[in-house]
Amino acid sequence: MLIFQEYIFWRAILITKEFLEDVCFITQHDHARISLDLFLMISPDITQGLETSEELKYAIRNHDCGWIEYDNVPKIDDSGKVYTFQNMKSSLQDELWMKSITSSMIPYSSLLIAQHFKFLSSNSVSREDNNFVKICDSYISKNYSQLLSDIDTALFEVQLDFLKFTDLLSLILCREREVGKNLIPSIKSLDGSVHEVSIQKVSDSIYKFPPGFLKSKQNMIEIPYKMLPSELILTPKKLKEEFRQSRTKYRRIGLSG
Repeated sequence: MLIFQEYIFWRAILITKEFLEDVCFITQHDHARISLDLFLMISPDITQGLETSEELKYAIRNHDCGWIEYDNVPKIDDSGKVYTFQNMKSSLQDELWMKSITSSMIPYSSLLIAQHFKFLSSNSVSREDNNFVKICDSYISKNYSQLLSDIDTALFEVQLDFLKFTDLLSLILCREREVGKNLIPSIKSLDGSVHEVSIQKVSDSIYKFPPGFLKSKQNMIEIPYKMLPSELILTPKKLKEEFRQSRTKYRRIGLSG
């Protein structure tokens, strides 16, 4: 799952958001579904046919499938904090990333997911080593060497940027946080045109996008979550029991553009 606390760009195992005395939990795989929802809302003038790429859509939708089993319940560390990207062992992070890559049913999608995670690993400020890149490169070289040689590099790089972009955008919206000025990168279309994306949170659960960036002027995403009292974090066993028994709820985020 992903966790909202201490989050700027890098993912965590659980997305959580505090609401007064409660904590909201969102699974990584649900966040990835929202990434695809967002991608399909972008104007075709910007995606320029990429919205028909099943390989790209699969990669966006399933880039966090390695977390599905791990996200069955929240995990608490010895200090009483929900495990996040910052406080979990990099070896476990590597394992979950590789599980997402190897679980992909489409080889080309596996390559997109692999390059995405290599980027995250290489740019992480909390990692003391970069073993993941070596592990990933070894796996790719062993299993996809022919596919690599046949790839249209220019097309692949644009698709990879859309995967990165929608992943980040989904994480921001799942957290319902203010959007910093330099947090959202520009996105490049297949024809080389570059689109600056300035997003503004105008009120609770309402975000405004640049005119023409989205297909429709009014859009809605639904975020599945579970909400539990934050005091349960102090009793990990009870937290897991309550999490399993709690019902999934949904909240809506409005997007205008």
